[in-house]
Amino acid sequence: MLNQDMTDEEFAPYFAKAQEVSQFFREIGPKYDQENTFAYPSIEVFKKSGLGALPVPKEFGGAGGNILHVSKVVSEMSRGDSAITLAYNMHYIMVGIAGNLMTEEQNKYWMGRVADGELIFGPFSEKRAGFSGLADMRAVPQPGGGWKLYGKKTWGTLSEAADIITTNATETDAEGNLPDTFEDRVAAEKLFIGDFKVDENGIGDGVRIEKTWDALGMHATGTQVIHFDGFFIPEDGFVSVWRAGAFGVLEWASLMFASIYLGMQYRILEESVAKLSKKHLGATFGAIVAADTEVKNVGHIIDGIGDMATRVQLSKRVVYQTCEDLINGRDKDWQPELRFPYLGIAKTFTSENVLHMSRKAMSLVGGESFRKGTIFERLYRDSAASMFQPLNADQTQTYIGEFLLNTAAAANQG
Repeated sequence: MLNQDMTDEEFAPYFAKAQEVSQFFREIGPKYDQENTFAYPSIEVFKKSGLGALPVPKEFGGAGGNILHVSKVVSEMSRGDSAITLAYNMHYIMVGIAGNLMTEEQNKYWMGRVADGELIFGPFSEKRAGFSGLADMRAVPQPGGGWKLYGKKTWGTLSEAADIITTNATETDAEGNLPDTFEDRVAAEKLFIGDFKVDENGIGDGVRIEKTWDALGMHATGTQVIHFDGFFIPEDGFVSVWRAGAFGVLEWASLMFASIYLGMQYRILEESVAKLSKKHLGATFGAIVAADTEVKNVGHIIDGIGDMATRVQLSKRVVYQTCEDLINGRDKDWQPELRFPYLGIAKTFTSENVLHMSRKAMSLVGGESFRKGTIFERLYRDSAASMFQPLNADQTQTYIGEFLLNTAAAANQG
């Protein structure tokens, strides 16, 4: 595992830098949400901040920040703009996943490049089955060594800014035929890493970006389709067998996504308090009879803000404590089969809270929040993305329930 030994004192200037970057994201976010394009000015700002090297171990030139440090940075940047932060969140996810699966020699090279400011992304999902489906993308062995990749991935977040790519593909025979049996498919699915070089049109050698991103929310994220047509991966670009390796380090996905929506909860509460603390309804007659109604004195407004603040505190404690549990090795007390879904509870809990809060904020603020371009309308749209990133709530509950019931049934039979 990566040696991440940054102290809290060493972390302080990185968090201060995250606050600066968060403010910049907040300033440019509305423009790129409206234009529905990746926030290109964010690339230089993020790279110059040095935040990309936060989780890279010191021995490879980074800062050695642990998963809690990264979670705090992600949630703070997300407070500024969640859509832009979601793009750079992919970088952190792949540093955590690939970094913990690569050899020391690979880490010295690839994490060294990240420490120097390069960005990494990882498209894995395929339209047929998303993240959990076995890869139909093929890795065809080449006579001189290495592989050529063929297929496409549907969620290429950060592709327009990245220098390094990680992805999964199923190794075939020399003719490009996938394995016949399920067991062989699982064993042949591999994680690869390589250079990602494309021109201004998104076209590279054996790879291209197709700009298809047109979603309900998270517009500035710029998540595109990545096409592979003979993209070459040399032999030293093989990282690990994918399924066996990934499920031991996927907390870097679930907890980073949780951090995005924790930051969004911060923003929803902030904007709601700012708006409702100064809003007047004027003279009212009906449920409330008054010559001038200040909404901060209305019961359901007070209760609504209190509910939001409570949810923020609960989400913060769940996400940060889960990170602490990992750092302190408490996950070893769980059954191995339940480790990933139990870690994922932090993400599903935070997702449910941010969905509730974004809807509640619009209800409390009133009809003006329904107008396109308002912060509440945007947060409402962006929060919907929380339902989809793996594992979602339904997948988590099914995974846990199935394991517990089958384990109990097996014990009864014994």
